[in-house]
Amino acid sequence: MAEENKPYYRSPVIRDIPERDERLIDTGMLHYEASVAGYNERYYRGETSHTIHVWWARRPHSAMRSLVFSSLCKDKSDEAAATMAQLAMSCDDSVVDRASEMLRAQYETVPRILDMFGGGGTIPFEAKRLGLDSYSIDSNQLSVFIQKCNMLYADKIDLKQAEKMIASVGAEILTSLKSRTEWLYPLRKETGGDVFGYIWTYRITCPHCGHKSILSRRPWLSKKKNRRVGFTAKINEEDRSESLQVQDLSEAGEPFSPHWARGTGALYCPECRQRIETVNVLECEDVMAALVKSRTGAGKEFVNAVQETAIPGNDKIAAEEERLLEKLGIGLPDSELPVWSGIVNPALYGIKTHADFLNRRQRLFLLYLIDELAAHYADMIGQNRDMARFVIGALSSLIDQVVDWNCRLSMWIPQNEQVGRGFCGPGIAMLFDYAETDQVLNGPANLWEKLKRIGKGVQSFENCKGKITIRHAHAQQLPFDDNFFDAIVTDPPYYDNIYYSILADFFYAWKKPLLQKMEPELFSAKITDYCYELVASSRRVEEGQSAHEEYCRQLNLAFAEAARVLKHDGVFSFVYSHSSVNGWEAVIRAYRQSDFFVSSVQPLSIERKGRPRAVLSQAVNTCVVIVARKSRDAKMPVSIDEILAKTQNYIDSFGVPLIDVSGWTQPDAGLAVIACVVGLLANASEVEGSAGDADALLEAGKFVKKAFPEFSMKVRDSL
Repeated sequence: MAEENKPYYRSPVIRDIPERDERLIDTGMLHYEASVAGYNERYYRGETSHTIHVWWARRPHSAMRSLVFSSLCKDKSDEAAATMAQLAMSCDDSVVDRASEMLRAQYETVPRILDMFGGGGTIPFEAKRLGLDSYSIDSNQLSVFIQKCNMLYADKIDLKQAEKMIASVGAEILTSLKSRTEWLYPLRKETGGDVFGYIWTYRITCPHCGHKSILSRRPWLSKKKNRRVGFTAKINEEDRSESLQVQDLSEAGEPFSPHWARGTGALYCPECRQRIETVNVLECEDVMAALVKSRTGAGKEFVNAVQETAIPGNDKIAAEEERLLEKLGIGLPDSELPVWSGIVNPALYGIKTHADFLNRRQRLFLLYLIDELAAHYADMIGQNRDMARFVIGALSSLIDQVVDWNCRLSMWIPQNEQVGRGFCGPGIAMLFDYAETDQVLNGPANLWEKLKRIGKGVQSFENCKGKITIRHAHAQQLPFDDNFFDAIVTDPPYYDNIYYSILADFFYAWKKPLLQKMEPELFSAKITDYCYELVASSRRVEEGQSAHEEYCRQLNLAFAEAARVLKHDGVFSFVYSHSSVNGWEAVIRAYRQSDFFVSSVQPLSIERKGRPRAVLSQAVNTCVVIVARKSRDAKMPVSIDEILAKTQNYIDSFGVPLIDVSGWTQPDAGLAVIACVVGLLANASEVEGSAGDADALLEAGKFVKKAFPEFSMKVRDSL
């Protein structure tokens, strides 16, 4: 790239490396090209693998494609830099083929690349697209299945034919599902399909006075511009029970006031004012509070519900559920939720198992869907096993849609009159009011739209030259030979940001009856394997142990394994971010105790909204790529004065231009600088003049905070 065309705010060099070992990523321009690329992908939703199966914290394909290419590319010419930029903006065949040929010409054999935390499979997917010999592992069985479906199954079939089959088989399944569930949603026929949503809450009986009160904490149905619709409370004079009434409050008035003390989990009876200590929602009365209908023009219409006519009786639903379970030869999932306050809150309020988080109708609807998918798989398997596995594997994400968008944990969002996901992470919130939707109608989160998105996602697949090996394994003990890989590019869990296994289990438990027919080894257990999940958790260590120290120990093992399997001239590109000092200190310790030296840090601002040249503003999820090399050189001490002097230099030469030239936010620019400081500390044996790495980070953080007041680092224990 010509000097005059280069933005001058390259990522700083943390440690010099021999010129013969340099790769394109060392030019310091990845963060610019790949960050800009994230914009396009976010605004062309439905054209990547992400739109099919549910997984969490995925990175844009475009940015990861550039990262993989630049981590392997030994050519640092203008042409190579231009190719990296083009890869970020497009997956056009001509661009991908040129990049693939460029990489193959630089190696005696096809380059091998490893993702040691495969997750949703974005990195190996793009490595495979580039024609590489790609390897991916994950300790979570659901992750391994997603990757197998998107890459291994897809490699063995005609993808154009698969697109057509997904559309036709999916339509057959949804048409049959609608017919079979007609009795389950009696308002379909009565209203001509106008009613597609049901707002539920719970009614609890006070143990002190017997008063029956509503548990809802969200009184609004609509808070759109110039419109306010909410609930008001009504007391039945006969039994003094409380109910909710839909009320248009656009002109004046306030909705009912919840009985929960603001900012606490304390519930008080509105009649006797005594605190109700125990709330078990499954022992409460399910109350249908409102119906949601289509409306002429913008928005939705909300009306009071007559529960007796809107849903069949529980006896009928229970009898049909029992019949269907017997037909499928399964039982309801009885695996239990971990009781983790602040992380898995539903377990504190009576939702104990992976069957309990759906109401009876939602659960039966899901069983009907599983039955339809299983029947079609049985019909297809004898004709073409590979096609059956891919098509039904992809369509199994219809189960994801039901689990995520139609359960007791799916929120009604009054600001846009839509349904919110139940399992977007990082934790799982408890709801005392939730939205149920009739997902075969044309309402929020409907399955017909999901089917279209599955098809669009599959359109991004291709039968490419690259090979893929996917294993159920863990990073602390890699199943590969020494000096095997030319590069390791990986996006691991970020300390304690997300507990993937806990989220995955809600999906795994319900996909298991179908998918154990395809992958019996992956779906033999009740829940996914969390023993080797590399996350910091105070709930997963023995009493008296430190979650932070255990995480550091496990990360050290993973880094030692990465160094073992990486070739002597290989590149280790480690994608990471965290807001806490502990999260960064763990990374410093892992590098320090390994054979890796950090050569540079590439911050990626890849979850953006905005103009193409200003897409680096309004941060949503910024991360960094820590680029490292193997070296037997001894690590030497560094003084705190040197650390602080370099921190100021990084602020002036890198952080300030990121804000002034690219429009990055202060928090993002500050994180980019702190990540560079992390690299410095990681390359040192110790920090002289400081009590330790955490204190050194905090001292550097004060410099960054002074330059960028909106930046902050948290000092807290592991969750």
